[in-house]
Amino acid sequence: MRSANEQSLWEIQAYGAKKSEILESVMDSITFKMSGPAMVIASYLSDAQEMMQYSTPRWNDSRQFINIAKMLLTEFKMVPSK
Repeated sequence: MRSANEQSLWEIQAYGAKKSEILESVMDSITFKMSGPAMVIASYLSDAQEMMQYSTPRWNDSRQFINIAKMLLTEFKMVPSK
């Protein structure tokens, strides 16, 4: 089991921010309010694709966007959780 500090550090490494901050931002977004979580997730995946297309790909940003999309899929019960 991770300590709260270790969990925060892991989330920042995985997502670029704390999970709670991402969820708050997502749920406050106009996209979420008007179109729901699926459109927000699609947007994160599109952003990841864009980062990969740079002449010098931004792999860490792409990885974090994909991690956020996976986390949101689980958070909003769009995939079975363990």
